[in-house]
Amino acid sequence: MNQLRGLMMKDWTIIKGYMLLAFLLDIVIPLGAASLYRTEFYEGLLVFCGTMMALHILLPIILLSILFTKEMDHPDIFFHSTASIHKINASKFGIAFFVTCLSLLWMSILTFAFTLIAPEVFDMDELLLFGAAFIAGILFFSVFVSIIYYFYLTMFYTMKPKIGGFAYIVSIGLFIFGLEMWDRIAATELYAAITGFWVIQVSESDLLTRLSYGLMVSFGEPPTIQMGQLLISLLLLSGLYLLSARWFEKKVRA
Repeated sequence: MNQLRGLMMKDWTIIKGYMLLAFLLDIVIPLGAASLYRTEFYEGLLVFCGTMMALHILLPIILLSILFTKEMDHPDIFFHSTASIHKINASKFGIAFFVTCLSLLWMSILTFAFTLIAPEVFDMDELLLFGAAFIAGILFFSVFVSIIYYFYLTMFYTMKPKIGGFAYIVSIGLFIFGLEMWDRIAATELYAAITGFWVIQVSESDLLTRLSYGLMVSFGEPPTIQMGQLLISLLLLSGLYLLSARWFEKKVRA
């Protein structure tokens, strides 16, 4: 535990300046964009606040890139660390998501404050419900995106010593190929049968429906929560993480 705490303190020292930059951008970008947007100022401001909140899906992978790049700049320390790859990952993923949550909370407070200034733009009760669901969806999918990114990051660091800068192109190409393959798998009857084994139907007035926007929800008649797809996705991502961590430990840190 002391070793993990030390790793997190080191990563926090690296990333805290970037957190302050994110906080600043959370203010500057919506205000600047709304000033240039050709519509009512507060309406544009809230639209761009929502856009900035959505972009937090990508913030963990930006922070992970910074943290891993800093480590790879000092391989004499990183490669000979006594910490396991899971402790290293726990530190980096933990700090990345902690900063993401703080920035998202800050952005939410700003959005709420702007809404109070212009309460006629949106209904407050509906905005709060949608906002809570929106934040949950952002954090939910940021975890998915981060694990997939870690897999391709491991692939990149494995190839880079052998092919140099060309590893960027190959990694992007393999990512696009992976998306295409996943789309084909998701379109098969087998995938539909596996992921559709546990479907929960909820009424539109059910609070669970409102708080599940952006998650594994199908808004048909009646709306459903696809628990089977959620569980299969979590299982696949857990396997992908374990594979990536073992690969990183054996190939990158070897």
